[in-house]
Amino acid sequence: MAEDSGDTVAKTDLGESSLERNAQARRRFLRGAVALASGAFLLSIGIADKFFRFFFGPRLSQSEEGELLETRLKRMQETVALKQLELERQHNNYIFVAELSDLQATTGKYFIDYELRPALAFVGRDGVPILLSAKCTHLGCTVGNQVNERNQVLCPCHVSYFDIETGKPNPGAPAKLPLEHISWVLMNKERRIIAGRSADGKGTGNLSGNYPPDTAVYIVKNTESVS
Repeated sequence: MAEDSGDTVAKTDLGESSLERNAQARRRFLRGAVALASGAFLLSIGIADKFFRFFFGPRLSQSEEGELLETRLKRMQETVALKQLELERQHNNYIFVAELSDLQATTGKYFIDYELRPALAFVGRDGVPILLSAKCTHLGCTVGNQVNERNQVLCPCHVSYFDIETGKPNPGAPAKLPLEHISWVLMNKERRIIAGRSADGKGTGNLSGNYPPDTAVYIVKNTESVS
């Protein structure tokens, strides 16, 4: 009987020891699972942050966001202005450039032609307008609007001088082709055409240089409108 009692105690101790080991194993498993889950969570945050930065760029401060929005707004406004110019030129045969009395012989007035290119308007020594492209025929830079003593304007990019009456570049200039002249008409306050000149130099109407003070200069969509 004593031996059976000892065996029972030993078996009980062994059972309790086994239960304890199982409990410890479960605790270690749960701690490992929690640690693994935590690591996976932190890793996912890091990956998500890198993913966001890769596709959307670094996060901006409030001031940087404001500057970015302002830049985007300016671009949108420029796009709208360009579209307005396009529509105006699509729907009108004549586009106002300036009052003739406001044009000068030595300082050109910039405007946008029908091709949406920069252009210049002067008044010649004879009192008749001179309108020509301001896009350099070398690499497309915009030429200056100041006329020198030789009756030329300068393209500052690579130093080509263009005669404003002929459009031709100076000898040896990087530009080889002349600036294009632009067709124009003069209208009085009743919007009646009193004179005009096509891009090829053909004139019509009163080209005496003596015009009423309300005379205005317009560019022309169709050359036929000048004749």
